[in-house]
Amino acid sequence: MANGHQLRIEAGGISLAAAVHLPPNTPAPVIICCHGLLSYKDSPKYLEIGKQMSDAGFCVLRFDFSGCGQSAQRQDSLIGARKRDLEYAMAFARTQPWSDGRVGLLGSSLGGFLSVLAAEENPESTGAVVSWAAPFDLSRLDRAEAGMDELARLFPGGLRLGEPKSLNHIGAAKRVLLVHGRQDEVVPWKASIEIYRRIKDPKELVVMRNADHRFMDDSLRQSAIKLSLDWFSRYL
Repeated sequence: MANGHQLRIEAGGISLAAAVHLPPNTPAPVIICCHGLLSYKDSPKYLEIGKQMSDAGFCVLRFDFSGCGQSAQRQDSLIGARKRDLEYAMAFARTQPWSDGRVGLLGSSLGGFLSVLAAEENPESTGAVVSWAAPFDLSRLDRAEAGMDELARLFPGGLRLGEPKSLNHIGAAKRVLLVHGRQDEVVPWKASIEIYRRIKDPKELVVMRNADHRFMDDSLRQSAIKLSLDWFSRYL
């Protein structure tokens, strides 16, 4: 199926919408895609990632974080809710018949922040991480810039960030590739430098001169996908 096999992940009292792209041969390593703040699993970027990486032999699991896409809302802080969502998605991936137990993460923007955080908190069970355009510090998250109406829908009582608000303490995270566009209009590219300085080897930072936050240029998006696929092929 071009858009993957649709499924649901039971996640501590709520249900998360998900889809999996399966390679020709299973079981295989699983790459979990973690979308950004107001994005969702079915964005064109993640559909393309699912297709290319499953063609290359990986299972690719895309899911909607709680309150996004087709997933139910979770009553928690932003970071608290999404950390729990990702933990359930990782546990789910490890136990499926198409999985060989190895799990990697590919996140963009806030999804990249969460992916690096997962590598810090579970360095041995997180096989490899690729982060696109991740912020280093969320404490200045601007509701107006991020989409006030949508954030008000997700958090009707007001946005609570939760902890941690930054990636200042990530000394255990390893096997992380950071990709960032120098023309990023949302998250300054130097945020990835701050992350890179703190994580362990093996690690790599690639700054793409002409890429924006969402890697909208197709040739640059394809380059980022290839870099990501090469990283997972080496470390997952």
